[in-house]
Amino acid sequence: MSGSGGATYFERLLTKFSTPEELFGPLSLPALERGRYERVTTGTLVEAHIGFVDEVFKANAAILNSLLTVVNERLYHEGGGAKAVPLLSLFGASNELPEDAGLAALHDRFLLRVTVPYLTEDQNLRSLLLGQPSAPSANLTLDELRAAQAEVENVQLTDAALDAIVTIRRELASEGVEVSDRRWKACAKLVRAKAWLNGEATATDEHCEVLVHALWSEPPQQRLVERMVSKVVNPLNLEAVELEDAARDLWSQRPDPMDATLTAKLEPLLRQIVDIHTRLETRIANAVPTKTARARSALNQAERWHHELASLALRSLSRLHLAPGAA
Repeated sequence: MSGSGGATYFERLLTKFSTPEELFGPLSLPALERGRYERVTTGTLVEAHIGFVDEVFKANAAILNSLLTVVNERLYHEGGGAKAVPLLSLFGASNELPEDAGLAALHDRFLLRVTVPYLTEDQNLRSLLLGQPSAPSANLTLDELRAAQAEVENVQLTDAALDAIVTIRRELASEGVEVSDRRWKACAKLVRAKAWLNGEATATDEHCEVLVHALWSEPPQQRLVERMVSKVVNPLNLEAVELEDAARDLWSQRPDPMDATLTAKLEPLLRQIVDIHTRLETRIANAVPTKTARARSALNQAERWHHELASLALRSLSRLHLAPGAA
């Protein structure tokens, strides 16, 4: 499928029974008659600029080797030869992490990783129920995307950025988090891309913050990676993570809505979250604005949890006033 910007898009849902034909096309019968092993790749991943593979870790051995080469080397091997593919980005989605060790290499090739948990807050559920599909807020042509990639290649990594990456690697290794050399190489490009997005011609340690999304392999490692990266490149981020965790812990201690002593139990929780909110506001006010994004995120999260607890307290008070015999 071709996009409005000149790019070709491909998507496929994999199952454990998927065959290579679904990604790379059927065998060409005329080619077979001539003794050549070729596929008809029109409309497949081999000719796509942007790809999306749902349930990507359902890939089986018949698909895996070709997929690995397409993703990493941007090459497709066929009939003893190799041809370059135009793939710019491949997105994958999965409801499970790979259990088969053979899929570890495929997992490693996805540089940026994001987990999407179920909604936990009432307001987010309301937004989901009332939300309407909207048009994309930004559009890039294929030429613009290629030009951006070329500009990113010209962004220079400063000594400060290199030192930060080396230190982060050492800190993670001390915590038992191993990252492949292939991944570190890709991370250098990611840091340069972050600098380019910020309008900078050089990448510094500040731009290494983006690595929090690239250096974990399993969801339980996410917070550890965020702490280690923040410790090296932005101590304010580390404090923001710790304060957000403290606020989350308070929110998780909320009593049952039908608890007879609900209001009394909520009072200390609300007071402590307000204290966390105040500390974050103070840190943000005293910091360089470009370094406060993570702290602002933590501040917004603390505000949401405070709102949830305050609403719970108000509903409890309303029930007390409406109860039979209430003054």
